[in-house]
Amino acid sequence: MLSILIPVYNCHITPLAKELYRQVLDCGINFEILVYDDASTHNVANNKTINQFKNTTFKILPENIGRSAIRNLLALNAKHEWLLFLDADTFPVNKDFIRQYLSNLNYNIVVGGIAVSKKPKKKACKLRWLFTKKRETKENSSANFIIKKSVFKTFPFDESIKKYGYEDVLFFNTLKKNKEYVHNIENQVYHNTEEGADSFLKKTETAIENLLYLQKNNKIENEWSKILQYYYKLEALKLTQFTAYLFLALKSLLVKNLNSSNPSLLLFDFYRLGYFCLIKKSP
Repeated sequence: MLSILIPVYNCHITPLAKELYRQVLDCGINFEILVYDDASTHNVANNKTINQFKNTTFKILPENIGRSAIRNLLALNAKHEWLLFLDADTFPVNKDFIRQYLSNLNYNIVVGGIAVSKKPKKKACKLRWLFTKKRETKENSSANFIIKKSVFKTFPFDESIKKYGYEDVLFFNTLKKNKEYVHNIENQVYHNTEEGADSFLKKTETAIENLLYLQKNNKIENEWSKILQYYYKLEALKLTQFTAYLFLALKSLLVKNLNSSNPSLLLFDFYRLGYFCLIKKSP
């Protein structure tokens, strides 16, 4: 029936696993919960305790294989027809989270969505919270979706993407390009947004590097990314090099704003576009 698949890296997974276990038991279905740890350095001992749950497996990989490959490995080892993917730093909003998905299995792919909790306590975490609230809650996310195994086997995650960023964009747009309908429902999970701006900006730069790799290797279409769309508008105006220099000149001021209690998503968008222009022109 249902395989719940959770890739983990340095996250405490026990509360999520307990809640999912309670819900699947309440539904009375055949299930398994597979939690694969991508060679973490933290929370391993605590996470091992979920092996005591029936049909639940916590497995530590000998080396880090990346965000896409670990999802594919989980799917490969799953034994049931339906695959529910969840990020380790999420938690269901509703007590009938599993039941909601089970009532929508007339679709091959169902995305439940992301929600954010109350504002973060630390001002440096405001950027991550705001970005999730204003942007990520409106996009398809691999943090919370269910898919028929036969469909996933045909369209797995691209394993050339090792680190954070754009694996979701590539995955869901590839499905749509191949006429696979993605059904969206209100079945959110809270996503942990307690992340400082400096850490989030480093991850953002990694994501932009992924975007450049995908663009150079013809794996992504321009209309799938607003950054690519704006980049080529700047290129037509011969302004990409100027944008890169402006980004470098203003970077310290941008970082200061993005670490504040009132970060600007417009400046964050410029940060991403400027960084793309910078690395795009590099040899």
